[in-house]
Order: sequence, then C-alpha cells, then structure tokens
Amino acid sequence: MAKKLLALVLTGVMAMSMLTGCASISSRQVADELEGMLKAANPKATVKAVDDDLAKKAVDAAKTTDGKLKAEATLKADVKTALSKDNNDKYVWYDCFETKDLKKGDKAQKIAKKMMLVMPIATTINTGAAVNYSDVKVDGKSGTAIEAGNEFKLSMKEFTIGSGKDAKDYVMVVVTCKAQVKSAS
Repeated sequence: MAKKLLALVLTGVMAMSMLTGCASISSRQVADELEGMLKAANPKATVKAVDDDLAKKAVDAAKTTDGKLKAEATLKADVKTALSKDNNDKYVWYDCFETKDLKKGDKAQKIAKKMMLVMPIATTINTGAAVNYSDVKVDGKSGTAIEAGNEFKLSMKEFTIGSGKDAKDYVMVVVTCKAQVKSAS
C-alpha cells in the first residue's frame, strides 16, 4: 500500500513539474512581480516565466573566455547580437545586474524600468528600448506602425563571476514579447 501511495505522490509531483515548465521558482516570482508592474502600461499584460535558454545565451555573450564580464560597451553589443538573432518578430529587453541585497521585486523593478516609459499623462511599453527595436517587423511593418502584444515571456539566469571572497552573483533577465500591428483606433 505504501508503494502505491508513493507512486501516486511521485506521479502528482511529475505532473506538476510538467505543468509549471522548466522555469525556476525565482523566475516565476519575478515574472509575477513584473506582470503587476506592466499592467500600469498595458492592463492586458501577462508575464510567463520560461526556461532560461535565452538568458543563458545572453550570459554567454556577456562573458569573456576566461569567465569575466566583458567591458560595458562590448557586453551591450555582444548581448544585443546574441538576443537579436531569430527574434525579428518580437521585442527583446534585457538587464544584467549584481544581485547582492536584491529581492524578487527589486529584480522585476530593474527590468520594468528598461521596458516602460513613464510619463505624466500615461505609462507605455517602451518598444524603442528593446535591443532589437529597429529589426522587429510584422507583416512588412515596423517602427511606430507596430507595438508589443500582451504576452511577455521572462527568461532568467543567475550566475557568478569570480571565486572565493572575490565572487559576485549576477542575474541576467531577458523579456520577449511578440510584436503586433497597431490597431486603427
């Protein structure tokens, strides 16, 4: 009887892990926080935590061959190149920062600041801040003729630079959103 109960519990755990995908608990918490923040700009916005593949790609582009962070200008250019590839139908925002003393909400707030344009009258999704803004096209349209959709996907990867007492923990957060043609309203 105990074996049957254990098998049932294990089956339930496996089913739940399939339903929640490969995203970590931390990235799902950041996604929830970010969704709340993005609703100020788009009440229909949803943010789903996805696997860390895109964030891993950005981390690889941000590091030198000896495992250090690249100089800021090189890091930005290389990460932009890595994240722009195969993403010409969606906007891509990213941020990389040290995690010392940061809570989940702080991480979400850092990426939200990159993604949103807060003005006195309204808050909007800042597609112009996406690293691939000039490359995004939908049905032959680009620039101000298109906008971010409602479904955002967050990929997050934590990593460490250095070792021992010199070790610093960082996180790479990448958010994507399919572009859509603006409605004629």
